[in-house]
Amino acid sequence: MMKRFGAGSALGALALLVILPLGPAAAQERDPLNEVNPRVGFTSVTRSYPSMDARYVRVGIPREIAQVRRVALGQSPEEVQAVLGRPAVGYGDGSWEYHLSLPLTRSDRLICQYRAFFDGADKLVRGVWRRPQCADLVLGRAN
Repeated sequence: MMKRFGAGSALGALALLVILPLGPAAAQERDPLNEVNPRVGFTSVTRSYPSMDARYVRVGIPREIAQVRRVALGQSPEEVQAVLGRPAVGYGDGSWEYHLSLPLTRSDRLICQYRAFFDGADKLVRGVWRRPQCADLVLGRAN
């Protein structure tokens, strides 16, 4: 004999099927300061001259993780600049791109591209990393 489930049970099961697969991805999307989206329009890095060693192509402003974590929604461009330094690129939409050198290990650093978006009132409303490894460092996730 088949057991029948009530409408409440069916809705609960459906909700779990919808929510569970989202897991960490949904949590990541809710953090407007640490979104990961390589397609947001970051600049490409090119060598200054053809024989330049690839490991020297990327340069960034050295920053500690704790310092980057001081960036907060609602900050003015001046406040963001006080934390992250001068942006590498300014865009026509008012956003800024940073090239940050973050500590990966005691002796290695990771160059990260971060784009800060401001609204019409010049308040920070969104921050986007090009690489997930960079967001993971700032969020304290293991790489």
